[in-house]
Amino acid sequence: MIPFVRLSALATLALAPFMARAQASVVRAPVGCTFQTCALRVEPSFFAAPRLLRGRSGVEIGRLGGFGGGVDTLLAGPELAATHARRYVSNIRTANTLGLLSAVAFVVAGTRTNWFRDHDDTGRVLGISALALGLASIPFRVEAERNLARSVWFYNAALAR
Repeated sequence: MIPFVRLSALATLALAPFMARAQASVVRAPVGCTFQTCALRVEPSFFAAPRLLRGRSGVEIGRLGGFGGGVDTLLAGPELAATHARRYVSNIRTANTLGLLSAVAFVVAGTRTNWFRDHDDTGRVLGISALALGLASIPFRVEAERNLARSVWFYNAALAR
């Protein structure tokens, strides 16, 4: 079991720089912003990270990273928006870490059992662990999405109409 722990720790450390797209600077709303010009929205993408857009024109102000990056504008916004953005970051980090560990456990189980053609107790334990970790990540992902939506809503609610 020790090699699995080492492998998962190394995988997490190796992928962290690619997954955590931290924004270098906070993009604050310009002075005199209205709902039409400065309201935020999240636009999902199929092959890329979801984007955080501002206003009717859709100016990109951040990309939501796998470990909670890209929400700096929400963190700098009104108190309730910042609170929900912090909850989003915490939940998405937990969900994606569990998902990553699940994927690593699945690959290790697959390689150990000749892609599930051979059966041994360690392979079964790793396969069950992969399934359990994947299922455990779902509630965190749902809660993260809920908190992101609430954060955007509270940010937009503070803008002048």
